[in-house]
Amino acid sequence: MNWVSIAILVALGSASQTEDMLYLQAGYFVEHFTVPLDHINGDPGLISIKTLLHIGDPNGPLFVYTGNEGPIEDFFYMTGWLVYTLGPYYNATVAFIEHRYYGDSLPNQMNYAYLNTDQVLLDFAQIIMQLKSMESTPVVVFGGSYGGMLSAYFRIKFPHLVDGAIASSAPVLEYLDKEGIGLMYQTTQDYFDVYPNCAFNINDGFNILDNFAQNSYTWNGLSSIFQTCTPITSSSQVLALEDWLSNALEAMAQLNYPYPTNVEGYLPAFPVNVSCSIIGVYSSPIKNMWRTLQGLAKVAGLIYNSTGTTTCYNPWDNSTDQTDLSWTYQTCSELVMPSGTYGVPYDMFPVRPWDFSAFNASCYQTYGVYPNLEWYPINYGFTPFYVNSLKNLSNVVFSWGSEDPWQTGCLKEAPNNNVRVIGINGGAHHLDLRRPNRNDPQSVISARNSEQGLIEQWIGWSG
Repeated sequence: MNWVSIAILVALGSASQTEDMLYLQAGYFVEHFTVPLDHINGDPGLISIKTLLHIGDPNGPLFVYTGNEGPIEDFFYMTGWLVYTLGPYYNATVAFIEHRYYGDSLPNQMNYAYLNTDQVLLDFAQIIMQLKSMESTPVVVFGGSYGGMLSAYFRIKFPHLVDGAIASSAPVLEYLDKEGIGLMYQTTQDYFDVYPNCAFNINDGFNILDNFAQNSYTWNGLSSIFQTCTPITSSSQVLALEDWLSNALEAMAQLNYPYPTNVEGYLPAFPVNVSCSIIGVYSSPIKNMWRTLQGLAKVAGLIYNSTGTTTCYNPWDNSTDQTDLSWTYQTCSELVMPSGTYGVPYDMFPVRPWDFSAFNASCYQTYGVYPNLEWYPINYGFTPFYVNSLKNLSNVVFSWGSEDPWQTGCLKEAPNNNVRVIGINGGAHHLDLRRPNRNDPQSVISARNSEQGLIEQWIGWSG
């Protein structure tokens, strides 16, 4: 399956003019920092790293968002707690640093040899050194999802530069799921928890599609129901349609926030619940194969046609943008993220087992690299025995939401008393980093209060 488009990063697409206005209205401006393309081995040139910057009190702390796999504006938009609450309250200088090889922070010549987490962390380190107004300026890093992984890595690698890290929904242990079962198992559980028949009805829809893939006389009907831009002419296109639906269902589980959002388009509050309501309508009073598929099409429209202006879809479109290419390279080199689907009783999706051999071959064919499974745990200490390997780690919060499909790769046990693990009951993907909302559950309010208390300890805040 192709999980690049909607996976760990909640890939948000290019920043819109509205998002540009949001950072300007919040008092941020764009600054570009020039750093070495290769910090480690020599001088192949320079790279310009885009940063959204708000200048606070020179005597205040420095808060840094460690950018993810996409344009930095997208993650600014997702991290309202830092922008609108923490930054102003502590008169902090706040920097959202874009990740190299994403957004506008691209090398002059695309050479993936310099795209790895070591180089990224050194980008952050150099920029932080330039932003600190004094040697004693306290620094806290924040990140959600892959950005949360980077925040944790940064505290591990540069404890002399950063006083603490908030790593929200950071699946640092995802690589240990060797068969790739967890992500879509948890996604299924989210739908099952709303209403058990919801997951079963969705599975019925995929079973129907599996059957229809082998019967060409059904393809015209499928083209009509799913509004494909060109008619379905092969069984492989039906399978691509299944993957397209699976991606939508997983994305809505990630984004199952208790209020409407504008992330993957305009989603309603609790999109998983809304999806189950739609599926329920199309599955009663008497089940019908075509009506079941119509229900799946309506659900997919929540995320693929939130504005109502899309007239047709290309589920088998394999085109990629630079974000996809860069992220796939990272998962092919050091950040292996196994993901598969196995059908009932494991999940509600079509059977697509994780095939490491095929993944390995694809990585070599596309990028000329093989995944290095040993380097990641050696480099950062997230081994199967991390309680021992991270016994000296301190001042990091690992938070995870019970509704988040990516919780399967998150830390659930602190390695020592200087590291905090916070579970957020009912929380979706890095809910604690989002701007506080009156519909937030008490669990995320409590999580933010705990995190803020720790931040005050780290920065020596006396109020």
